[in-house]
Amino acid sequence: MTAWLKLLTISVLLMISACVSAGTKAITDAGVVSRIEVGKSTRADVTTLLGYPITASYGDQGEETWHYTYVTAAPTATAFVPVVKAVTPSLGETNRELSVTFNRDGTVKSLELNQPPKSPAPSG
Repeated sequence: MTAWLKLLTISVLLMISACVSAGTKAITDAGVVSRIEVGKSTRADVTTLLGYPITASYGDQGEETWHYTYVTAAPTATAFVPVVKAVTPSLGETNRELSVTFNRDGTVKSLELNQPPKSPAPSG
């Protein structure tokens, strides 16, 4: 095998294995999330476990909801086939979202963890 072919093979393997992620990775750890107790954990406890949220929203009854997200994207096999890439998505994406709602007194009222099925990102 020539040096050029070896380099090409290694480059393709590295690109295929490439993965990009962003957000609060701690929400993917069931052990961390299970330490948040409804009616007992406080804003300070949640901040210690997960950090500050990416966004927050406020309800009519004085509730505050913190929203955490973790997104992972990895190229699919079609990302490396020029003709196929034009008509199919080139990235597989996984989203995980955690919403933590607090009562007026600052204790956790509820937790909601969503992990929608893998959805391909639009190519473009």
